[in-house]
Amino acid sequence: MNHQAVILVLCAGLAHGACATSLAERDLGVWTALIRHGLAPGSRAVVIADETTGDPTALGVKADARTAVVNELGLPPAAFDDWVRRNHSQDPIAHPLNLDVSYQVLSAKLRAELFADVAPALGWQQFNARFPDANGWVRLSHVGFSDDYRQALVYLEHQCGAACGTGHLFRLEATTQGDWIVADGLIVWMVK
Repeated sequence: MNHQAVILVLCAGLAHGACATSLAERDLGVWTALIRHGLAPGSRAVVIADETTGDPTALGVKADARTAVVNELGLPPAAFDDWVRRNHSQDPIAHPLNLDVSYQVLSAKLRAELFADVAPALGWQQFNARFPDANGWVRLSHVGFSDDYRQALVYLEHQCGAACGTGHLFRLEATTQGDWIVADGLIVWMVK
């Protein structure tokens, strides 16, 4: 049996995410499922920040965060540890997503042009004029995976106005068909 046949046999019983050839492909599968899950009916466009979030709320250095997240989400501790390890920095999102709606990438440069040196409400007016079909933008973390690649942890931040935004951690599970489904979520912060 050749090397490729061995991989196919090993992958046959695992979720698609477990057989992806790279972490970037695994991230893409989880991100796609999460964004699709969160789209409101009738959504026509999504705007996605061009780089990952890193660990924006410093969960990785908070002594009690691991236990709280693992317990609240029913998450394997290894998935949280992997998430912390993978999110020490912000990295470009370099591969295309396979979404059911159009999406545009929001670069840090354009974000700065829209929001720099202006009142937040004016920045949002400029954003909405530039992206009229989008309801704000999302930022995504790298994904942390359980050892068997059947569970995933990802942070998603949705910015939607001067006084509108949330940050969530989501636990996703791999299906036997190789897709990902959102199993649980935890609000990390919310603008009220």
